[in-house]
Amino acid sequence: MPPMSEPPAEPTEPNIDELQAERDRLREQVERLEAKPERRQRTRRILAPLLVVLAVLVFAAAVPGSWTRRTLLDTDRYVAVVGPLAQDPAIQEYLTRTITSAVFDGLSVEDRLSVALTERDPRLAFLAGPITDSVRGFVQEKVQVLVSSDTFATYWTEANRFVHSQLVAALEGEEGTLSTVNGQVVLNLLPLVNEALRQVSSVASELIGRDISLPPVSAEEVPSEVIPKLEAALGVNLPDRFGTIVIYDGNELATAQRAVDLFGRGVVLFVLLFLAFGAAAIALSVRKRRTLVQLSASFAVVLVLERRFAIAASNRVVDQARDENRAAAKAVVDQVLGSLLTYTAVLLAIALVVLVVALVTGPYPWAVRGRTWVRDLGRAASGAFREGARPREAAWVTAHRDAVMMAIAAVGVIILLLVDLTIGGLVLVALLLGACELFVYRVATAGPRTDLAGEVTIPPNTPER
Repeated sequence: MPPMSEPPAEPTEPNIDELQAERDRLREQVERLEAKPERRQRTRRILAPLLVVLAVLVFAAAVPGSWTRRTLLDTDRYVAVVGPLAQDPAIQEYLTRTITSAVFDGLSVEDRLSVALTERDPRLAFLAGPITDSVRGFVQEKVQVLVSSDTFATYWTEANRFVHSQLVAALEGEEGTLSTVNGQVVLNLLPLVNEALRQVSSVASELIGRDISLPPVSAEEVPSEVIPKLEAALGVNLPDRFGTIVIYDGNELATAQRAVDLFGRGVVLFVLLFLAFGAAAIALSVRKRRTLVQLSASFAVVLVLERRFAIAASNRVVDQARDENRAAAKAVVDQVLGSLLTYTAVLLAIALVVLVVALVTGPYPWAVRGRTWVRDLGRAASGAFREGARPREAAWVTAHRDAVMMAIAAVGVIILLLVDLTIGGLVLVALLLGACELFVYRVATAGPRTDLAGEVTIPPNTPER
């Protein structure tokens, strides 16, 4: 009898609890894996706008700081800004008045005339004032000729370069470079005063009662060493600040040195932070093009606001000047402000170019339509100037030729109304508009006219009626 086989084992019932636990564990793993990218994106969405704000704030501080460091603390650029002021009539008038006053105050002209007239006849003392005014007019004419000469323009540039290089060297901590008058850094006009005295030496000799032999004076000489020479030659006591214009109060030199050092470090730090924040904002952004648009648009707004603030501040400076000095103050402010406006205009142009490029190359519907239109117009233009089949893209230009040409003419009229053009600018605009008109006419008439569906409506080389 064959041995009996064992009955097959009955299948065990699955453990429902274990299966549910495994399912829950797998679900948690999947959720964690899905949550990590979402959390990273949420973090980037928070950090990118924050970095944009920081970049804009740092940029607002870096622009005026970098311009100041680049222009006012660099001798060559400083001289390039103030050098043209020697040719400005308002500056020439101010310097003429200042030098003439220095001559008359130093010689005590009215007091000497009053004493001389009183000695002759006390009843003539009242003539001291009118005679002084007449002599002042004569001297002022001589000084005006002097400050209008090329010699003065050369001296002005050299004197400003000398003073500025001394001032910058002192502010940067170089010892033994700063010449002061009573602790003040001054623009030395003594050579001009000396030359004015030389030109009116006959009048000065009459006032002093003896011949005058004036010593040679150069811009590099320290005023405190020149004034005693002039006192000996003129026989008078001159003020300590005779023939000088205060540029900077050197009594606060140590404080100024610390401020300049801190300012220089701060500007470099602001520029580095601006670059770091801007680059980090674009790198972390989920939508990089939008972040680039935000940055460039914000920079453009900041630049426009800073330009307006600079103009307003300049106007306040001019308004605070004395009435007789207001024209000269305006000339100086306009020259310095022009340098700042040029600097910010370059940055503004860069920001706007980046903004426009980011927009027109984007996926926006209007940008896509614009790129398509430009491509079609290019194809139409290339077909208009070569033989053979004419591309269908020229159909729109052909159908709307008159409207397009009228629009170009309207743009020209708007430019003439809104822009103050020079003769050269007017010729350039006229040439550009004429070229555009000719281009449109050539595209519209170079081949068979078609409708927008590409059907020929006028045979080629058929003149229009």
